[in-house]
Amino acid sequence: MSRVPAQLRNKRFWGETLEAYLFLLPTLFVLGVFTLYPFVNAFVYSLYDIRTRTVPGPVIYTLAEGVDAWTALLARGRIPEDLQITLEKHGARRADLWVRLRQSARWVIKDEGNQQEYIVVQEGDVLRVYQAKTQWALAPVAWDNFRQAFRDPDFTKALFNTLKYVGISVPITLFLALLLASLLNQALVGRALFRLVNFLPYITPIVAITMVWQWIYDRDCGLLNYILSTIAGLFGTKFSLLDWLNDARLALPALIIMNVWRFVGYQALILLAGMQGIDREYYEAARVDGASGWQVWRRITIPLLSPQIFFVFIISMIGAFKIFEEVFILFMGPGPQKSALTIVYYVFTKAFDSGHYGLASAASVILFAIIFTLSLFQLTVVQRRVHYER
Repeated sequence: MSRVPAQLRNKRFWGETLEAYLFLLPTLFVLGVFTLYPFVNAFVYSLYDIRTRTVPGPVIYTLAEGVDAWTALLARGRIPEDLQITLEKHGARRADLWVRLRQSARWVIKDEGNQQEYIVVQEGDVLRVYQAKTQWALAPVAWDNFRQAFRDPDFTKALFNTLKYVGISVPITLFLALLLASLLNQALVGRALFRLVNFLPYITPIVAITMVWQWIYDRDCGLLNYILSTIAGLFGTKFSLLDWLNDARLALPALIIMNVWRFVGYQALILLAGMQGIDREYYEAARVDGASGWQVWRRITIPLLSPQIFFVFIISMIGAFKIFEEVFILFMGPGPQKSALTIVYYVFTKAFDSGHYGLASAASVILFAIIFTLSLFQLTVVQRRVHYER
C-alpha cells in the first residue's frame, strides 16, 4: 500500500496552495470566460448545421381597408406612403427603405440604416406588418462540417495561403529584428530616437497603417513603384509598374512586406531588452580570449538570447496565423483571385456573409488545432535548445 507523501499531509502546504489559487482566481475567471468558453462553444457549434432565417415578430401595423392598393405597390417594389410613415415612427428612414423580397402575399422590407427588416403578410382581407426577428435552426451533423471544410477549395486555398504567409513572414521578421536589435545595442548617437521610431509602427492603429500602405502600393502614383522605377533608371533598365493590389502573384508578398515592416521594431525591442540583460562579464572574458565580434555574437549573444528569441517566435507565429484585419482593409476582400484569403478571413465570410455558422466554427477549431499543435511542438522540442541563464 503506497503511503501519502508528507507534503500532501501538511496543512500549511494546503493553506498556501489555496491562498495561491485565490490570488489566481480573477485571472482564471477571465481565461474561463474569454478563452475557454468561446472555444468550447465553437467546438459545440461545429457539430451542428446552424442556419438563420427571418420570421415574423411583433405586429406593428394592421391594414383592413385599401389592401389591394398596398399589394399593387408592394408587387412593383414600391412602399406605400402610410407604411413609410409607420416605419419612420419605429426609427426607420425613408431613404434607407427598400423592398428586399417580393412573394405572393408576403413582402420583406429592409431598413439599410439599422439593418432592421419588416415583413408584410396578407392574411385574407387584412395586411399585417411585422417587425422581423432572427430565428436559429440547429441540426446535429457530427463531423460533417469538418469534412465539408476540407472538401471546400476555398478552405484549402486559405490554409495554403496562411501557411505560406506564416512560413515566410515569421522567419524574415525575426531575422531582421535580431539584426536591428544588435545595431540598436551599440553605442550609437540618437539611439533612443531610433528605438522610438522602430516601435511606432507597432503602436499605430492598423487601419491607419493599411490605408498608408494602400497608397504605397498604388500602381500609378504609389511610393514603392516610384522608388523601384528610380532605381531601375539608375541602372538603365526598363521597369514595368507593378499592380501590387490587383495582381494575384503580388498580393501575398505585399501583405508580407507590410507586416514585416510593422512588427520588426516591436520584436527588436524585446530582443534588445534581452541583450541588455546579458552579463557583461561574458563579453569581457571572450575579448580576453581573443574572440572576434562575430564569434562573440554567435557563441554568447545568440545562446543567451535564446529565451527571448523563443518567446518572440511563439507569439509571432500565433499572431501570423490569426491575420485578418490587414487583408480586409488592404484588399477590401480576399485579394485578387482569393490570393490573400486566410483561414480567419474564411471563417469571417462563412459566418457573416454565407450564414454557415457551423462550417465557420469547424474552420476555427481546425485553426486552433494547428496553432496548438505547433505551439506544443515548440514548447516540448524546440525549447530543449533554449538556454536559460542561472
